[in-house]
Amino acid sequence: MELRQLLRVADPLVERDQDLRRWQREFVDAVPIARVEPRQPHTVVGVVKRIRVDPGRCVEVTIEDGSGELTAAWPGRSTLRGVELGSALRLTGTVADDGGGRRRMRTPAWSPVSEPYA
Repeated sequence: MELRQLLRVADPLVERDQDLRRWQREFVDAVPIARVEPRQPHTVVGVVKRIRVDPGRCVEVTIEDGSGELTAAWPGRSTLRGVELGSALRLTGTVADDGGGRRRMRTPAWSPVSEPYA
């Protein structure tokens, strides 16, 4: 095995992304985040990577699925009960591209799902 292949296999981030992609495929109705199309409704699943709260104004949650990241925003909220870093979510809504290549959903339907390492 070449050194380059050994380094790729030993990289924990690569392994984590592979694990997340395998887990994401268990949800037959979900599309990998990297394949979502702007202005189209999609269902995605991912693990919560970041939560940003602007009290009384908006909650933003960024999820990742091993293929990419997507940020969902809920204006007018200051909490999402049960959502925490590392938890897993299913989001359904219309995807937007913010111009910088970042994928976003505004006020998607959401539900918790089983976590990949549970």
